[in-house]
Amino acid sequence: MKTRIRLLTLFLAILMVFAMTACSKEEATRINVGVLKGPTGMGAVKIAKDSSASAESPDGYSFTFYETADVSKLTNDIINGTLDIAALPVNACATLYNKTNGKVKVIATNALGVLSVIGTEELTSFSDLRGKTIHTTGQASTPEYIINFLLSKNGLNAVTDENAVLGENDVRVIYYPDGTTATSAYTLNGGYTVLPEPATTAALTQNSANKIIFNVTEEWNKVSETKLVQGCLVANSDFLEKYPKAVEKFLQSYKDSVEYINNSENADDSAQLMVEFGIVPKAPIAKNAISRANIVCITGSEMKSDVTGMLNVLFDSDASSVGGKEPDDNFYAIYEIS
Repeated sequence: MKTRIRLLTLFLAILMVFAMTACSKEEATRINVGVLKGPTGMGAVKIAKDSSASAESPDGYSFTFYETADVSKLTNDIINGTLDIAALPVNACATLYNKTNGKVKVIATNALGVLSVIGTEELTSFSDLRGKTIHTTGQASTPEYIINFLLSKNGLNAVTDENAVLGENDVRVIYYPDGTTATSAYTLNGGYTVLPEPATTAALTQNSANKIIFNVTEEWNKVSETKLVQGCLVANSDFLEKYPKAVEKFLQSYKDSVEYINNSENADDSAQLMVEFGIVPKAPIAKNAISRANIVCITGSEMKSDVTGMLNVLFDSDASSVGGKEPDDNFYAIYEIS
């Protein structure tokens, strides 16, 4: 009898070992990734190129580059599972998390400050924009909230009505669907324009009279102790729960891609890749834009600290910018990628 009990106990122990091994083993899976054809997509071109040949393999990556005006389509695709990972503006990530009760989690920051104020007439301080007109893009996204924050900190108000009479401390801010349209309006009507990379470099190239009047990141640092974060990578929560190791492997590959692009020795190849994937029309513009694009892949506790700080600033400035409340700790998926 005792022998039978011992054998049964041993048999059950072996079953448990096999069960635990089966549970811990993660099946290979293809990861579908969506990025915008703007600064948040620049860091993805190397990994997209390397994985394009094996996009259909069990553990390959399939990239889709969306037009910058298609943020809503990109967000819908990450929620409905068409995409597993997406690059989005930081405020859009928080808003999506809040509105969907946690259907996405942020896994990395991929773009820091990428904006510049461009004009032909020098200004001494940011407050000198008083009474001026700014042509820009990114309404209801991080550019709008960053501009409003900086104007407010410098004693100015943003007025978006093109026909409104400006008050003493007002700045007229006109929004356009993309950087190209904003640049054209600025060229035609004068004033100033706030653009991200690579649109900044394109504007400087098109007209030698254009110059960077203010580096927005530098202006941000004057009035805020929080790191300026503009873009993040988010994962579909269901996918992340099922394939955590695959996401970790992806993040390592994405970080390698970012490091490749930021390496000046690879500038020519990186520029060609950005043209190939439709982010920039010409390689010389892409090449010159890289150094100002603040392309990163920051994960883990540093990512959480940076994003939390940025969302706190946005929430205090305009709660609706992050979906009405700051996300809780479940918003953050912590991967320490070396």
